[in-house]
Amino acid sequence: MNKETETRIHTVQTAEGPVMIPYLIRRSKRSRRIYISLDKQNQALLTIPMRATIKAALEFLDQCGDWLLEQMAKTPKPKSILEYLRDKPVLTLDGKKCSVVFAFTNQCPFCEYNHELGEVTLRYDPCAINEARIREALKKLAKKQLSDRLFFLCEQKSIEPPSRVTVRDQSSRWGSCSSSRSISLNWRLILLSVGMQDYVILHELAHLKEMNHSKKFWGLLNTYDSRSKHHDRRLNEVGRSIISLGQTA
Repeated sequence: MNKETETRIHTVQTAEGPVMIPYLIRRSKRSRRIYISLDKQNQALLTIPMRATIKAALEFLDQCGDWLLEQMAKTPKPKSILEYLRDKPVLTLDGKKCSVVFAFTNQCPFCEYNHELGEVTLRYDPCAINEARIREALKKLAKKQLSDRLFFLCEQKSIEPPSRVTVRDQSSRWGSCSSSRSISLNWRLILLSVGMQDYVILHELAHLKEMNHSKKFWGLLNTYDSRSKHHDRRLNEVGRSIISLGQTA
């Protein structure tokens, strides 16, 4: 993806002093001027004309500091990972839903995956809850599970595997594929449904043959996932609230 689609930080002046604002830039063929809004992660979303410069977008962002602070104050604080899992104690591992149970430890948080029971035990210290360490425990679990799932799908769909697979903590992307055939996946994919998780993995695998988003790419992806359009819509609907989890730690 273009670097303009990644979350960046810009310092703007406000009545309360300088404030660091996370922002995203989106180019639009229909846009005739620059627009600003807040997305579900409380990031500034700058929609700009195709020929507008990044400099012009940031100058516009500089003028909106007080408005952004006012709007951010109205937005509910995002849930922590632990709060999210307590409300929805389910992870997707090995292509199926697994229940999450909680247990205590005086050590760093860690996960235990029982394949036979289809259950993950998340152990943490209730007297010293650390969002970053809980995130790392889930990321460690996701590393093996998502890699295994990718290679399973390669075999199932007769796709030549990538040269390398990594699982990372991306702030705005579910996955990426490089020209060197390396695929990177966001650990939060284990928080998605089976269909959406497989869709993201297959999306990146399709890029091994088509490094673009042309009609040929979408056609290829549809042969991998016949419900790709549905999964893409669902990912847009629910994905933002999930991808923001653990980013404030």
